[in-house]
Amino acid sequence: KDGSIKLVFEQTGKEQVTYSYRVHTREETGFRPFSIVEDEHFQVLMKTERPYYYLPLRWTVARDVHLVFAWTRKRIATMLKEYNGKMNFMTDAWSSPNHWAFVALT
Repeated sequence: KDGSIKLVFEQTGKEQVTYSYRVHTREETGFRPFSIVEDEHFQVLMKTERPYYYLPLRWTVARDVHLVFAWTRKRIATMLKEYNGKMNFMTDAWSSPNHWAFVALT
């Protein structure tokens, strides 16, 4: 192997191998709501390597995130109710560069 980036993205079939190595902007990668999937910059970022990749609508993303959250919340609640031992908790708080406050419970 010669270390060429084309080897990493090599495909079988008739399509020519394409790739991009440009630096993405803060607009493309910043903290955004579910509507980001409809944003032109985000779509460019997601389709850089796979131009035919299907991006779901924001309503689908929001629904799925809420369903996973509800399922995970129930599962953790069940695990905590069934646990008979002692538990230790640790917290940490910080602010992101864009001034969002975060608290972690471990």
